[in-house]
Amino acid sequence: MEHIVQFAIGIDDKAIQNRIEEYAYRDVLAKLAKNAVDSVFAHTNAYSRDIMWKSLMEDALQSFLEERKDEIIDKAANMLADRFQRTKKYREAMGAVIEKDGE
Repeated sequence: MEHIVQFAIGIDDKAIQNRIEEYAYRDVLAKLAKNAVDSVFAHTNAYSRDIMWKSLMEDALQSFLEERKDEIIDKAANMLADRFQRTKKYREAMGAVIEKDGE
């Protein structure tokens, strides 16, 4: 007895192309980053490489924080004020002040 089975396969060429391009881009960036790191730390051992990385990261983080210090403080203050305003104690205190001043 013979059976004939028909089926279709849908292939989205554009999606496949986009995925290949995305992964290729990531792979190239990863390879370039690895080559850059290897060339910077070419004459070091693993221990000194870790120390150098730590130093570089600390310097970069310190620079980032210094450049954005005011913005970070403003955002933190706004977040704290927003959280404060949502508390029951804050609303009670504000209600008492408003009653006292009559506004």
